[in-house]
Amino acid sequence: MELVQFDPFSLLRDMERMFDKGTRTQAWLPRIDVFDAEDRLVVRVEIPGVDPDAIDVTVEDRTLTVSGARSFTEEQEDRGYHRREIFTGEFRRTIVLPEGMNPEEIGASANNGILEISVPRRPEVLPRKVKVDVTG
Repeated sequence: MELVQFDPFSLLRDMERMFDKGTRTQAWLPRIDVFDAEDRLVVRVEIPGVDPDAIDVTVEDRTLTVSGARSFTEEQEDRGYHRREIFTGEFRRTIVLPEGMNPEEIGASANNGILEISVPRRPEVLPRKVKVDVTG
């Protein structure tokens, strides 16, 4: 019986070669983090190279959508790229917000290539502290 060496990354390399031959016109998806922070939900989106004025943040029902575009002004079709991995073009990320959020008071800011969206919770769903009187 002859052993055959299995290379799990061979298919990945083949796909990379295929993409390197053509230009990339597909949409890109910036990475996101979503987490709870005390009285709000925080959504962070990686947007390096994106003009903050080119970003739209919308909420419809319980769906938060972040969309926009990234382009480089020096980009030309006839430029002789040796390798091209930075995606340009439009992007769109959508998440469903948990129950009890207050989308009317949503806030967003961009700093160092990170868009941070803050969605506060409605006051009625926030935990309340109750003082316990101890009589003895």
